[in-house]
Parts: sequence; structure tokens; C-alpha cells
Amino acid sequence: MSEHVLQVGVIGTGGMGTRHAHNLARAMAWSRVVAVMDLDTARASAVAAECGARVYDDAEALIQDPQVQAVVIASPDPTHATLARACLAAGKPVLCEKPLATNVQDAQAVVAAEAALGRRLIQVGFMRVYDPAHQDVKQVVASGQIGRPLLFRGYHVNRNPDHTPRTLAEVIVNSAVHDIHSARWLLEDEVAQVFTQHVPWDAADPASCRLLALQLQFERGGLAFIEVNADSGYGYEVTAAVVGEQGAVESQALRSPAVRMDGVRGQAVEPDWLARFDTAYVREVQAWTQDVLAGRSSGPSAWDGYVALAVADAAIESARQGRPVPVEVMAKPKIYG
Repeated sequence: MSEHVLQVGVIGTGGMGTRHAHNLARAMAWSRVVAVMDLDTARASAVAAECGARVYDDAEALIQDPQVQAVVIASPDPTHATLARACLAAGKPVLCEKPLATNVQDAQAVVAAEAALGRRLIQVGFMRVYDPAHQDVKQVVASGQIGRPLLFRGYHVNRNPDHTPRTLAEVIVNSAVHDIHSARWLLEDEVAQVFTQHVPWDAADPASCRLLALQLQFERGGLAFIEVNADSGYGYEVTAAVVGEQGAVESQALRSPAVRMDGVRGQAVEPDWLARFDTAYVREVQAWTQDVLAGRSSGPSAWDGYVALAVADAAIESARQGRPVPVEVMAKPKIYG
């Protein structure tokens, strides 16, 4: 694009959409939020007033607005695939929150539609690739200091203030999918097989999940172990570690300082992912908008979103069958390299 300021429309003004709108409006001089959409028009109006944007109650109308040059999709998960394809049809770049779709078939259809265009317009919101702690791990791995990477370990702890039971599929698709992408990104390899074990929230409901353990085997022989705690009771933590042939690297779990007082040494734990990844979310939209203005695509792609869902789907099937399950994906279109 030749314009120096990117005009963005934001679909969905819940916690995530509002965060993106504020970052786009406040964290950079080269983007402007010109339209927001939500079925809750009062909530949308509040965000619009802060950003100086128009309000829509119809997502398709926002996408078709000629003044909207790029779109952020932060609406409920079941809408993602349909809205992403509408953005493709309109030829508008889009940052789509994960998951790309709620099932593999819909994600594959999005990939096929983008491949038919012959260029990448979709970036999926795997924001951990913009997190300083994860980037530090990536830099060490990419430098070759620890040799060939052999193992990824992901530790993902959630806080659930209401202690609302979550299903196994929800924990895998909405939480573990981030760790699945991190494993692929850090090992630079594709998952061949997945084995799932979990502790149900309620022993009488095996489809519920309190604690999830995934074991991934990669095509070149590497492994990954991912642990997701759906209700830690104390806060939110994420760590990423890679073991190589000549060493290992691990991110720090907490960003807060260690405080010693009254015979206790302690650190504060972030309450949720919005606090833990606040810097990552800013860097994500900065990189995305710069890419759009420059006519390039460098962030997590629709292909990444599709493959993460394919692994998640195999993980759900593995839990059902009680054995390792192979991961099957479509042929990779050329536009994804």
C-alpha cells in the first residue's frame, strides 16, 4: 500500500478486540482505527469513541467499507473462518485471532481460498512469536549455540477465577494450540504424531479437562511435551524450553522482580494472558501493520493456523482412542513457502 497511515476496522470489541483497537490507535503513528463492529453496540460505541471510529453492527458491512483497508477479527471463534474468507474476497489483509476456525475442514477451506488468490493476506494471532521471552529462546536456537534442537517443553498455566469446568476440546483448541504453534516455530519442523492424556475436571465427565498433557513427535524425530493447567488457582504462567544436542535454553516463567521481606522470598504472578503478553500484543500489531503497508507477510500464516488445528484435532482423537494418532494435513500450497 502507498498510504503512510493504515486504516483498520476491528470486528469484535470484547477484551481481545478492545486491546487490539487501543494498541492500533495508541501504540503507533502509522495506523488508525476507523471502524469497529460488535453486536453489543453500546460496547462498540465506547471503543469507537476512544478511537474516533465509526460503529457497525454488521461485520460484512465493515469489511466492505471502502475506507477500511485492513481488518482485525476478534469476534467469537465460530465466526473466524467465515469472516476471514470475506476479507479474502474483498482483497483486504486481516489479522485473525486464533483459532483460524473451529474445525479443520473450515480452516482448510480458508487456506484453499487464500492459495487461490496467489498471495498471503491472513495473519493468525499466535502472538507468542512477538513475546520478548519467546524471541530470546528463538534467537538462541537459531544461532546454533545449543546444536540441533531435539525437544520442546511447554508449560502453560491458566487462572480460572470462576472455576468453570472446561472441556478437553476447548482446552486443546483454545489454549494448547498456542503451545503447539510454539513447538513448530521453535523446532522448525512439522508434527507427525500426537499422544494425549488428561485429568478430567469431573471424574464422571471424561470429556472435561483440568490438566492436559500432550506428547508430540516431529517428522525429523524431535519431541515436544506440553502441559496445560486449566485452573492453577494462583495465576497465569507460560514457559518455553528447547533442549538441543549441545545445550538447552528456557524462558523465564515470571517477569516480576524477586522480593525478599519478612523471611519470605517471592514473585508476583500475572493474573491472565492479557497482562502476561501485553508487550507481545503491541509488537504483534506493530509488525502486522508495517507488513501490510509494505505489501509483505511475515507473521504466522493461515497455513500455521490450519496446521495447529490439524494437530489439535489429532490430539482430541488421541484422547478418545487412548493411543497415539498421526497428524494428517493437506499438501502445502506454494504461497506459504
